[in-house]
Amino acid sequence: MYLSLENINNLDYIISGLNDIEEDDQKEKFLHEHIEDADLFLETIKKVNKNKIPIGKKKAKRKNKEVIEMDLYKEEDIYTILCEKNNVEIMEEYSLADLKRMYASIYEKSPTSNYTKEKIVSILRNRMHTMRRAEAFALLAEKRNMKK
Repeated sequence: MYLSLENINNLDYIISGLNDIEEDDQKEKFLHEHIEDADLFLETIKKVNKNKIPIGKKKAKRKNKEVIEMDLYKEEDIYTILCEKNNVEIMEEYSLADLKRMYASIYEKSPTSNYTKEKIVSILRNRMHTMRRAEAFALLAEKRNMKK
């Protein structure tokens, strides 16, 4: 048995698509649209033991992909989004993948896999508040220096 590049790309497309979908009914619909036997596919995927996969070139490609994703959002843009919208609006408007890209562009690393939309928005908002406090302290220092 030999998997061609096209087969591998198809598998990547399906797995990435499943990871981006949050609702179970949408996942089932996606599976039935893209896979002949969804049950067999899911049972096969469950058998994969990530610890036994060799890590040769895989790491290098993944790192390059993360760098590309980090460049999608600038810190100023994220700051503007956080100022203009509340947490609920942000979570409705942006997907988990988008929020992870925002996180990655600020912290230059991907968030852990267990981070939810709420957690990422909370972390980004805390960063914004920290930046505001830093700006306020800088202004206080400038005012003190001007008085002297």
